[in-house]
Amino acid sequence: MSAAQALLEGDPRVPMGEIAAAAGISRSTLHRHFPNRERLVRWVAEERARAASDSSEPREEATLSPAAGATGAAPPSAPGSAALKPPGQLGRAEPLALEAIHVLDEVPPHLVADQLVAEARRTAGVPVALYLIDVDGSGLLRLAGDEADLPARLEVALGLGQEIAPDSLPDLYAHLEAELPGCVAAPLWLRGRATGLLVAVGTPRNPLTEIARQGAAALELANGYTDVFEGVRRRRATTPAAEMQLNLLPAARIARVAGGEFAGGLLPSKEVGGDWFDFAENRDGAWLAIADAAGEGPLAAGRAAVSLGALRSARRRGLGLEGSALAVHQLVHDLGDDFSVAAVLAHWQAVASVFSWVCAGHGPPLLVTREGTVAELTSQPEPALGVSRRDRRFRREQRRLRRGERVILHSDGVFERRGKGDRPFGLAGIEGAVAQARGVSAAATARSIQNAVGAASPRPLEDDATVVVLAVV
Repeated sequence: MSAAQALLEGDPRVPMGEIAAAAGISRSTLHRHFPNRERLVRWVAEERARAASDSSEPREEATLSPAAGATGAAPPSAPGSAALKPPGQLGRAEPLALEAIHVLDEVPPHLVADQLVAEARRTAGVPVALYLIDVDGSGLLRLAGDEADLPARLEVALGLGQEIAPDSLPDLYAHLEAELPGCVAAPLWLRGRATGLLVAVGTPRNPLTEIARQGAAALELANGYTDVFEGVRRRRATTPAAEMQLNLLPAARIARVAGGEFAGGLLPSKEVGGDWFDFAENRDGAWLAIADAAGEGPLAAGRAAVSLGALRSARRRGLGLEGSALAVHQLVHDLGDDFSVAAVLAHWQAVASVFSWVCAGHGPPLLVTREGTVAELTSQPEPALGVSRRDRRFRREQRRLRRGERVILHSDGVFERRGKGDRPFGLAGIEGAVAQARGVSAAATARSIQNAVGAASPRPLEDDATVVVLAVV
């Protein structure tokens, strides 16, 4: 149960389903061993205490010698120098321990992935490769590791953007078993989603769970200092407009928040539109938004950046929902008549179970009940941001949500996607996608809608298709 220990140490709120997925077992199997979460947490604490007791006798700090498997490794170098560290030297006491902060302090950011593979190979005793998820979620791309033993790309369309949710792991493991029999995968977990995979050729002699967990954090931190990781994720070159749009999206496409979970995804059209989405959890609750800035190409991407920046500025100044909508509206209004933004700005207050939103020139949120029915939430029609008087007033709508319900925000690129017989995707398409989703999580719902939109027609998207889901748990 090393997976349970690693995940609970990283986030004490991690769900039982996520632990089961990381361990490669079903939720029912996990519950047979641990009937409830409290029993599992107690067991992990007891195991940690037992391990501490077993290691209480003094011993020398472990170091790595060539005899221990570092033959040919680069000698230790000064922090920041352009070289890998010998595997086994990035932990405080044990040669197999690895800490994300220590990795980034000791290894240049562009070599962090190679360092992680070196550590994993030393731990596993077998060839290992590190894979990241393609920027559109359509496959796994090898970032570092054994080129002779593992393929450069694995076609497996399970990602939501460049992340994989826990409920997709059984399908991922089944795919890997079919494509790479005998290989063992360790997901890089970070706040409830996998950002990549360590794949070992054969059974590792020691689990890779801890290295994968620390490696996820190390890669996330290093990504802000190098283009190497994002360059690998983009197997097809992006246009300047597409790159601008990608950089506007949240750092995480899947996120746990108090009382719920968010998931969002964006399928860009060939001529990139102005779609964006955002979410953040603050002291006053969790915020989510979806918007479409008028235009296409670099102009639309630039307008999207302006409107998103205005929202984040207002949110961080504590202006509230209506005040934030007004701040974005006034900035867009002042920039000219051709600039408008259709948007839904929303807020989730878990303590009161209240979902609030402001709708401006955009389709209303959709409610998915616990029974699976889908219906529009009643909203007062309002013009888009930037349209009408500069000092206009915004009306807040709200609804109390129950556990098991979901709220879907979608762009017009989803509703207006043309399928067979030139029929629009519409509400019926979303209803069908919700019914076919592999689970009721936010990620499963968003991924099912995106897949259905993509499969509706062989023709390229004519407009960006964006979806954001809040699931109440």
